Amino acid sequence: MKKTLIFAIFVFMAAALALEAQENKKILNIRKAYVFLDEQMLVNETDLYCSYFIKEDVPQDIRIVEKHVLNAERAEFTDLDELVINKGSKAGLKEGDTLLIMSEGRVMRHPRNHDALGRYFLQKSMAEITCIYDDSAVITLRKGCYPVNIGDFAVLFKPEETIFKKKIDYQFCRIPANAVSGMVVYSDLTMGIPGIMAGDTQYVSVDLGEGVVGKGSFLLVYREVASDLPPLIIGLGIVIHSEKTNATVKILDASTDIRVGDKMLVLPEDASAVATGQGGKEDIPVVETLPGEGEAAAGGEAAAGEGDALNFSILFPFDGKQPLEDHAADYAAIRDFIAGKSEYLVTLRGYACSIGGDEYNLRLSSQRVEAIKGILVSQYGVDAAHIESFFYGEKDPQFDNSSEAERRKNRLVRIEVNGK
Repeated sequence: MKKTLIFAIFVFMAAALALEAQENKKILNIRKAYVFLDEQMLVNETDLYCSYFIKEDVPQDIRIVEKHVLNAERAEFTDLDELVINKGSKAGLKEGDTLLIMSEGRVMRHPRNHDALGRYFLQKSMAEITCIYDDSAVITLRKGCYPVNIGDFAVLFKPEETIFKKKIDYQFCRIPANAVSGMVVYSDLTMGIPGIMAGDTQYVSVDLGEGVVGKGSFLLVYREVASDLPPLIIGLGIVIHSEKTNATVKILDASTDIRVGDKMLVLPEDASAVATGQGGKEDIPVVETLPGEGEAAAGGEAAAGEGDALNFSILFPFDGKQPLEDHAADYAAIRDFIAGKSEYLVTLRGYACSIGGDEYNLRLSSQRVEAIKGILVSQYGVDAAHIESFFYGEKDPQFDNSSEAERRKNRLVRIEVNGK
């Protein structure tokens, strides 16, 4: 009797596990249907609310007038600090409202003709109204980017959409004919102080404004080296703020430092074809799914390709931004593989397990990709212009996240190398 009972329990548990596995598989299929594998987050919340813009004017009637902390000597404030503003319920404000704290800088002028482009405004921090009075209110700082000071002003926060879209991979050497172009007027404009140069993920200002470009517009960066030489394409940017006289642009890719005086050319929204002035049109390819996707080995083992391709998977620890193990042999294999090849593309795809929020995991997978990219470029001589980066967070999991063993496999960066 006891043996029969044990056998029955065993059969029941086996059936339950099989049913659970089947349900997990169904859920996984549903999630994959909503994943845009060819898209990535090009403009994130940091770009939208921790950057700058140049504009003629911004309403500044809401001002920070006093600190609401015990330490009277403090002059700079950050997350969770409390401050007092000069507007309250009579101005239509209410508890729970979110504000965006900003500071005003000097008037910025065009470096060529010295015309005023507008005034510099830096977005510093979010704040929540936590206590309201008739003519004043207490705010608590949240998600700070820069220190906040007495005298800074605030506007009611209006959320903007982050941008997920395909990143154009413009692979041709000629500049499209008849395209609208402008000039980089400020490079790495931090705290209102112009920098010398900018690189990947940094911001520049271009003298193209509303009506020509808008948020999400792609700009091709090129440099005129000499009058008797063809222009040199050096990068790609995306507009994050567009004003009347100018736009703030995030650099997505740069083969060299972006400097004041470099040109930026507007790529059309429908970038399936761009006229080149050479008697025809050239397609602008968008890097999509590469051959062999889904076949990379898990567990950090290299999967050597046949002829013109290599595949590797590199695992990361939980919440980690650096690989679990030393992969010098794999990186060296990539270096040797591309040596002497005139055409090659290294594609990095970053992932995270299902523990944590969507946005956090997306950022974590991006950081993992950037770690591998940095190693390949700085230590193994891989040209950054030949590296494409994608990151998916916990979306499109390579394994089913049903157990810790499976989640561990999802903390990875896949490397795909194609060349000839």
